[in-house]
Amino acid sequence: MKSVDFEALFQASPDPYVLLAPDFTIVAMNEAYLQVTRRARDELVGRNMFDAFPSWSSEADESRARLRESLSRVVATGVPDHLALIHYNIPHPNGGFEERFWSATHTPLKAADGNVVFVLQHTVDVTELHRLRTAARTYASAPASGPASTMAGDVLRRAEAVEATNRILHEESQQLRRWFQQAPGLIAVLSGPDHIFEFANAAYSQLVGNRALVGRSAREALPEMVGQGYLDLLDRVYASGQPFVGRSMPVLVQRGAETQESRYLDFVFQPITDAAGRVTGVFVQGHDITEQKRAEEALARSHRQMREILESISDAFYAVDHAWRFTYINRKAEELWHCDGESLIGQVLWEVFPHAVGSESHTTLLRAARERQMVRFETLSPVVRSWIEVSVYPSETGLSVYFRDVSERRRQEQHMQLMINELNHRVKNSLAVVQALATQTLRNGDTVARAREAFTARLMALAHAHDLLTRQGWEGAHLEEVITTTLAPHLDGAEGRLTLNGPAVRLPPKTALSLSMALHELATNASKYGALANDSGKVTVIWQVTDGLPPRLAMRWQESGGPPVKPPERKGFGSRLIERGLAAELGGDVRLHFEPSGVICTIDAPMPGHHERT
Repeated sequence: MKSVDFEALFQASPDPYVLLAPDFTIVAMNEAYLQVTRRARDELVGRNMFDAFPSWSSEADESRARLRESLSRVVATGVPDHLALIHYNIPHPNGGFEERFWSATHTPLKAADGNVVFVLQHTVDVTELHRLRTAARTYASAPASGPASTMAGDVLRRAEAVEATNRILHEESQQLRRWFQQAPGLIAVLSGPDHIFEFANAAYSQLVGNRALVGRSAREALPEMVGQGYLDLLDRVYASGQPFVGRSMPVLVQRGAETQESRYLDFVFQPITDAAGRVTGVFVQGHDITEQKRAEEALARSHRQMREILESISDAFYAVDHAWRFTYINRKAEELWHCDGESLIGQVLWEVFPHAVGSESHTTLLRAARERQMVRFETLSPVVRSWIEVSVYPSETGLSVYFRDVSERRRQEQHMQLMINELNHRVKNSLAVVQALATQTLRNGDTVARAREAFTARLMALAHAHDLLTRQGWEGAHLEEVITTTLAPHLDGAEGRLTLNGPAVRLPPKTALSLSMALHELATNASKYGALANDSGKVTVIWQVTDGLPPRLAMRWQESGGPPVKPPERKGFGSRLIERGLAAELGGDVRLHFEPSGVICTIDAPMPGHHERT
């Protein structure tokens, strides 16, 4: 369908238009209005309608009153109003007034809240029609024969033709305005070198925040355009008579009281010329493509982000189309394949890696493409020559394939299984220790309450030793740390009562557990009867490593400053654990001495790690 030239239609319309504010101040008018009223624009803009067109007789007073009533009704009700005939003379160029009769239509223009902000007056000069009708009535009263009758018929027919022509012109004018207002694109008409708004449709008004435009210059109505270059473009089009076409042009538009919004426009500044070819204004037509532009930018950002993600992930990735041609390869895949990904784009996967044909990867990818289902599998890759985990995602364009080298993970899983087996062994050993502690504690307990207390303390000591080894990954523990961890609950914050001296010695896990339990028994006895039973006693632990094959560990526990010590009447579980259990664990000699000045425990054994019983 051929597009409508709205600017040409507007210029072809002979109908005068004037735009009034609700207080009847003249805001703007078109050239047709200026021509029929024989007035200059500067004489009218900004003046009240009834001041700009004063009364010239009592008959004019009556016409002005009817005009004021009509305009007031439109402002008050928001409903269009019509004056079929109003008598108002206009100044004659040679002086005096020229009689004129008019037909006026007053149309309200409303804001978003429904209030009338302007009244558009469409004025039609019906002087000739009125005179013809008057003449027709005069001749119609004559006898219906002869020249008079013929003349009356001619007059009536002429009057009807003029009225029909005016009606068509009025309908065309209204249709033109509806087209302008309903057009989805931006439409505005600017006149003169100052680019005065003569018209702006709804789309244009919405773009600029529904501001009052008509009758104001572009610089005044749109001050934010100053400095953006668009007013300079209007000046250039007006001066040169050459149109300007803008594509995806960014513009900052004031759409609120303090808010400027960035928009993108496609538009044309088309010069408007008169019959002599002189530029009289600029016709503006365009489209707000902001959403389209933002969608394009969002899509481009999405592509960039996706590429950045694919390049930053730890997985290797490649994509192929339905013909198995590479469409994308990330850096990780290049590293694993030892190739340049760009050189592979467009090449067929199975031609690049022919030795993969027939492999599990080959058959699984074919099945994923055929069944269009996501597949995840692990396989020994003939390309990477190691175990890989592969995830395949079918799409409308082909396959997206993620893969990673999982050889190290599989080795860790095997190691983990070994660790689990070792843990099971340790748990069984720990349960055996707990069972032995329970049996011996209950057998030697004086009362149930004391047995429970002793058993709980021994379990806590075992737990502390386990915690210490867990922190070290069950690879062993340092002797000094075993001592301080075991004795901490018995010192109650008085660490100054414990003196340690010796080199760094790393104990295997099993030895660390046995020594922790022996030290717990020594510390428990010291807390009840020895150096830790009062506020002044001290415990000194010293050790050294002597040369030899194998080297030997000599360790000495000595208490001082406590109550006098005397040998027990019978040896309990604690003594047996220290002298027999620890000695057996270390493969050496452990002795207890109950000196009056304090308990002494000596240990002489092969250096741990050189001798460890299982």
